[in-house]
Amino acid sequence: MFFDKKQKAVEAQIECYLVRVDICVQCFHRCMESALSGADAEVIAKQAHETQLAESQADDMRREIALMMYGKALFPESRGDILGLLEALDKVPNRAEAVALQLQRQRMMIPPEFRTEFGVLLERVVACVAELLRAVRTLFTDYHRAMHLSDRVDDLESRVDETEFSLIEKVFLSERNLAEKILLRDLIQSIGGMADRAENTADRVRIIAVKRTI
Repeated sequence: MFFDKKQKAVEAQIECYLVRVDICVQCFHRCMESALSGADAEVIAKQAHETQLAESQADDMRREIALMMYGKALFPESRGDILGLLEALDKVPNRAEAVALQLQRQRMMIPPEFRTEFGVLLERVVACVAELLRAVRTLFTDYHRAMHLSDRVDDLESRVDETEFSLIEKVFLSERNLAEKILLRDLIQSIGGMADRAENTADRVRIIAVKRTI
């Protein structure tokens, strides 16, 4: 395993970071749900701000972990693997923040005829990220289980892709004007991008696990 008794502080900090990532994703989830329910702009702005704050706190925690690890809290061969993993994972809350701010700044209204499919896309993206966080946690206790969960992330990301492509097609087959179609497409792709980043991070988990089982 990566950690000996002297390295438990790093493990605890990583767990705190994962919690903060999860909080950020849940803030984003609430913001999207408000948009899907047709909430006022003020409500969406407040929840976008909460998402932004949660992302900033997660980023601060990631930097603290990096400083700890550069202070030789981990052996050098493990340090690079974990820092690379955290940098990849950091792109997930970054994207959650970006989507929330996109909703706020563009004052986007999701037409009623697309809300069901947007809801499905949202739930599948959140499920994909949740599975990734389980994979990262498991990496420190069970390499084989971590690989299995990483495969699950890939499967869930594929389901996100299917929903994303189907929804974009439905948007462009609708009677909405072209500008609105393009804005909706961009939002769909931004949301789906969270699952893409989760899949990229799962690849990192899988590589680390394989290296440690050889």
